[in-house]
Amino acid sequence: MGKRAMANVFRHFREMPMKHPQAGGKKWLLAAALTLLLLTGHSGAAWPAEMIWAPPVLEQLIDEALENNQSLRSRAAQVKALESRAHAAGTLPDPKLGFAVQSLPTDSFAFDQEPMTQKQIFLEQTVPWLSKLDLRSETAAYNAREEEARLEAARLELARDVADAWYELGYVAESQRINDELVELLERIRRDAESGYAVGEGLQQDIFQAEVEHSRLEDEAVRLESRRSTIEDRLHELANRQDRESIDPPSALPEPDFSFSAVSLAKSALARNPDLKELQAAIEGTAAETRLAEKDYFPDFNIRLTYGQREEDRTGRDLPDFFSAAVAMDIPLWHKSKQSSEVAAAIENERSARNRYHDLKTRLPYRISSLAAEIKDSRRRYALYEKELIPQAGQWARSALEAYEVDRVEFDTMIEARIRVLKYRREASRLFYNIYQKRAELEAWIGGALQTGQQKTFHESRGQSHDDQ
Repeated sequence: MGKRAMANVFRHFREMPMKHPQAGGKKWLLAAALTLLLLTGHSGAAWPAEMIWAPPVLEQLIDEALENNQSLRSRAAQVKALESRAHAAGTLPDPKLGFAVQSLPTDSFAFDQEPMTQKQIFLEQTVPWLSKLDLRSETAAYNAREEEARLEAARLELARDVADAWYELGYVAESQRINDELVELLERIRRDAESGYAVGEGLQQDIFQAEVEHSRLEDEAVRLESRRSTIEDRLHELANRQDRESIDPPSALPEPDFSFSAVSLAKSALARNPDLKELQAAIEGTAAETRLAEKDYFPDFNIRLTYGQREEDRTGRDLPDFFSAAVAMDIPLWHKSKQSSEVAAAIENERSARNRYHDLKTRLPYRISSLAAEIKDSRRRYALYEKELIPQAGQWARSALEAYEVDRVEFDTMIEARIRVLKYRREASRLFYNIYQKRAELEAWIGGALQTGQQKTFHESRGQSHDDQ
């Protein structure tokens, strides 16, 4: 028994298939702009076909989150409200219909005493200065575009958060499986060490060391279970679920061998990033506000049409009725404290929007480049673990086992070699899922899914089970 039995334990684990991380201005122009807004406006359930790359399980979670998120529904309703307001802003004010009595003598209040006494009905309409209505509608339309861009950014952020949590769930699930393998391994080691010690072929300290490692792994199992529960709660929160349901972790993801150019991604981000779209709409909207404020130096007109009806006089003579027309206009008498201040404020708002736009436009390519570099580095490290470190650690574990059988290495060296293999597998799993998390973040910054070719799944690309471990 003793070392021979322990050797059989390690051969059993070496021959087991080793599972791996799961590898997936003008009126016509204004009318055209408003029509485009209506055609491109989104309802609460109308989402882009593919916001970020997602396998079926993740895609279902993202769709559920997008459909149920009340904040997104609120923003979508706000977009519709602003679109409707854009039409209303370009419409003339409602006309006024009024009634009046003119030149009624106060001594008798008789309508036939004085020939100038009239019963009047009038119609009044305010007409803003040329192009003011167009500019008001244009400003409101750009406000709708800003809110629509915010809605798009919020969708992408939610999709990214769901993907990040789901991939983290995959890593934790893989860590639990590896930890379970370690627990089973150490239980076998401890039993074999106890058997060896009972027949005088082992040391008692080997038993104690195995028990310490076993207890440490049990503590790790509790921590991983708590972490998994927290992640699942986060996914339920993002999906806005009323009841807790089982969530499947990632399975058979494609091996992360997708390639891309940071330069082309930066160009795509500059064209598609929703935050930039929001700031572009803000620039155009504040520019329209500036032009509108400048138009306030010019007066609005108030047109009034009046019909006055007169009674017969006391001699029985039929008096003709009167028709009157009047035009009134605003006088910008206090323009220095009113109109000029409004123009100055609009100019500063426009300058602020332009500064924020150029700031993000400058920073965005660097952010894209940084994420692309992080993905590239993680891919290189992941390949290093899979192709070199894990196989090398497996060879070390086999060699340490053989040496232990002939009393050439200590117990702790042999057990450390076996544990190191599984630790490296866990670190490879961390890198694997981190690549997908960074990809989701990158796609959120770009404004949509990366276009990549067909990829093999992780298990298809491996074709082996690390038998040397």
